[in-house]
Amino acid sequence: MIYFNNAATSYPKPEGTAAAMGQCLALPPSNLYREDVTQKSVITVCREKIAGLFHFSDPSRVIFCSGSTEALNMAINGLVRPGSRVVTTTREHNAVLRPLSYLCLAGGVHVDTVRCPPPGILDGRRFENALTRETGLAVVNHISNVTGAEADIGAIYSLCEARGIPLIVDASQSAGAIAVDFSSMPLAALAFTGHKALLGPKGVGGLIVGRELDLRIWKSGGTGIRSDLELMPDAWPIKYEAGTLNEPGIAGLAHSLDGILARGLSSIGKQKIDLTRHLVEELEKFDGVTVYSERPERNSSGIVCFNIDHWPAADIGYVLKDAFDIRVRTGLHCAPLMHRELGTFPEGAIRVSFSAANHHGEVETFLQALKTITGQT
Repeated sequence: MIYFNNAATSYPKPEGTAAAMGQCLALPPSNLYREDVTQKSVITVCREKIAGLFHFSDPSRVIFCSGSTEALNMAINGLVRPGSRVVTTTREHNAVLRPLSYLCLAGGVHVDTVRCPPPGILDGRRFENALTRETGLAVVNHISNVTGAEADIGAIYSLCEARGIPLIVDASQSAGAIAVDFSSMPLAALAFTGHKALLGPKGVGGLIVGRELDLRIWKSGGTGIRSDLELMPDAWPIKYEAGTLNEPGIAGLAHSLDGILARGLSSIGKQKIDLTRHLVEELEKFDGVTVYSERPERNSSGIVCFNIDHWPAADIGYVLKDAFDIRVRTGLHCAPLMHRELGTFPEGAIRVSFSAANHHGEVETFLQALKTITGQT
């Protein structure tokens, strides 16, 4: 099998990830906060590794949850204020768009959506013009999961900080793909997921919260300590981690992070850029191909989105899987506004997304399969 759907879930996982998860399950269960332990738990170790990856000095403000969808819901519902305006963009995933839509339906919140023309470029001046005195929150996708276009998060953060507006960064695609320095973003929260470029298992991710932010409690329940309190204990990170954490998933993520940190993000990014360039240069030789993605030299995410005239994206994906055992993603990729910008709504497009495990031979096999399907030579 050739697997080109890493923007959804990366595969294969690094060697040893499954074993790390299995070891966690094989050991007697423990409670992070109730037992007198002489060594750090895998949860604490992973928290520190995540903080280090993002150059963040306070691991206690790394909150674990099921993934970036839960993290974004936690951040949006924890920071939005009744009667305020929220600025977001047409690049966003439904993990942002839908929570905001529910808040609008409930009343008291208005959303201003900044247009991002193909290939999903977020213009700083356009974003700045959307910020008003009533703006209470901004939510921005770092890397588009449709086209791979990267937003200048540093510049966007500066615009928000100058106005005292908290910024939520959706780093679902950028975490593990490019370097992100969160050390100078005290008024921001960053959502990440483990199962994409971080190469970890499904069901684990989290939220990093800048030192000037304090979220309203979105989820409450048992913590294993201070059961006498009517409300959650007022301490980081436990007040945001009600219930039982996915410790085996966190153990797997901690192991996967070791490989990323050892190889280095720049090396991983260079490989993806090379693969992207190879694919795009050959696709542009096809008749009737439209490539929607960011140009290869700026696409460290390894995402290539395209369509072929007269061939529905879903049909291409089906034949690739059924006849050639090649996995890609087709459709709207949970980002309908971005597809409206591209003019590919409602059918969507074909998306190839590379990982560090892919190689140029697989690209050649994929291109030959497309030629066979479309009758091009």
